[in-house]
Amino acid sequence: MSYPVVGFSIPIYNRFDHLKVLLSSLMVQTDPNWIATVVKDGPYTNGEIEIIMNYKDNRISFIHTPNRTNNWGHTPRQMGKQLLAPHCDYVVMTGDDNYYVPTFVSELQILAPQAPGMIYWDMVHSHYNYQHFISSLGFNQIDIGAFATRSDIASQIALPTSYAADGEFVEIYKKLYPNELNLKIEKTLYVHN
Repeated sequence: MSYPVVGFSIPIYNRFDHLKVLLSSLMVQTDPNWIATVVKDGPYTNGEIEIIMNYKDNRISFIHTPNRTNNWGHTPRQMGKQLLAPHCDYVVMTGDDNYYVPTFVSELQILAPQAPGMIYWDMVHSHYNYQHFISSLGFNQIDIGAFATRSDIASQIALPTSYAADGEFVEIYKKLYPNELNLKIEKTLYVHN
């Protein structure tokens, strides 16, 4: 039996200390069926190249945009999403300051055989004093990193570049795919730091 692969699209600018925590949370997943593409917003500096050379896990790839886009990481996320989609079953667009519980990929594996268009979950959010944030599929009700989109659908929807791109992406998805099954994992699976 093959298990679905979860792909993580991760933008980074100059918070490599946060990225270390995020990548560590992926490397300790109880299920190894994940891949990640880290997209630097702009060219690498020498110090950054040294940091990424420390990651020898072949599930993690690093690329960069030709120029800095400076749009909350959305252009790098879009690049990563498009590169990941052919190689995974679900895409999670996240942030460099997020991290996931060790059973995160395993939890997605439980629902993935039903082939929902989106799977989503609750979170702890630093912008709300690290309070529990209950997610739902609606504008201002979801956060980047709190949903996974089936890769065939993810590759068809461009991530907007506005501040509220996560909510806009979900609203576009709902309009384009109104008949897709959407499932929620009733657990808190990640922290937005």
